[in-house]
Amino acid sequence: MISEQEIKNINSLLTSHNKFVLTTHINPDGDAIGSEMAMAGYLRHLGKEVMIINNSATPNNYQFLDKNEEIIVYDEEKHYDLMASADLYLILDISDWDRLRKIGKVIQNSSVPKICIDHHHINYQFVDIDLIYEQASSTGELIFEFLDKVGFPIQGSVARSLYTCILTDTGSFRFSNTTAKTHEMASRLLEVGVNAREIYNLVYEQNSRNKMLLMGEALCAINYECNGQLAWFVLTQEMFQRCETSHWDTEGFAELPRSIDGVEISLMFTELDAAKVKVSLRSKGNFVIHHIAEKFGGGGHQFAAGALVNNNLHDTIPLVLAEIKNLISCC
Repeated sequence: MISEQEIKNINSLLTSHNKFVLTTHINPDGDAIGSEMAMAGYLRHLGKEVMIINNSATPNNYQFLDKNEEIIVYDEEKHYDLMASADLYLILDISDWDRLRKIGKVIQNSSVPKICIDHHHINYQFVDIDLIYEQASSTGELIFEFLDKVGFPIQGSVARSLYTCILTDTGSFRFSNTTAKTHEMASRLLEVGVNAREIYNLVYEQNSRNKMLLMGEALCAINYECNGQLAWFVLTQEMFQRCETSHWDTEGFAELPRSIDGVEISLMFTELDAAKVKVSLRSKGNFVIHHIAEKFGGGGHQFAAGALVNNNLHDTIPLVLAEIKNLISCC
């Protein structure tokens, strides 16, 4: 997937610089954290100084990837100078300045080289070097290919990190982005000692009782429209308070209605505060939905996308539903 010239250009920059800041999108997932840890492992192998600085804390189920607690949660007063001291920025699993928040502003205002490795659709030049292939199952898959082509021995914590990337972004190898190449990479990671059962357990089987209570409430309140082809539900601040949870506990919820017979599109509205709503869209594959997320300032993949809408929940729901209903009725 990656050309030899791209490998050469990126590795030339990595080897010729010394102080790196790695970062990813707000609310990082397994692909984001795994990609950061894998690239950090390679750069330290080269003898580089590496800092991982994120806007958001690492979710509990991915903390096993950061056993030494090296990921810094950005605080402008404490970490601005640290951020600005880098001589190269590596942006992973995101090519959208809005989802990089305050860290993105620091990077944009800097004149030092910037590299982005991502697998989300864009139609513009993001930074100096963009290694962006939408057909990759995950950013981790691209990093695997890059590390393999530069001759880095992928093993240990780097292998665990990359397996986590692939496992989580393919929905445990069940999403349409799973290819023969994806399975080949997973196989090679298992061959070097990755314990698939252990990683699955750490990622998916450490849920709190409160999270399960919230999930139960969400499932009991699913709405069906368009002859059952559309299923949607809402997570409100009141629900979070009642279940003693937060939006951090909702990973994977958007996928649930898609598993229901007859449902083609699932939609989750998450009330982050009185004037901000997270919209998560999922499709079984018969409807392309990323362009709808783009209409609301978001983006993503053809069959999995999302957006942060600066509006209240009451006004946001009918606007998004109208777009989905129009899509279904036109196809």
